[in-house]
Amino acid sequence: MSRIGVILPNYNREALVAETILNLLAQTLAPYENIVADISSTDKSVEVIRFSVER
Repeated sequence: MSRIGVILPNYNREALVAETILNLLAQTLAPYENIVADISSTDKSVEVIRFSVER
């Protein structure tokens, strides 16, 4: 079976990052690993990412 990894770059996309992560997890073949690369966002992206992953 294929294993898929996803790298999601993020910078100040608080409004979209949760929806993107939830859509990735809802795929028929969910990714083996999700890596979110966020470098110094100044909005609440990091909190949103943490909340989305903990769900």
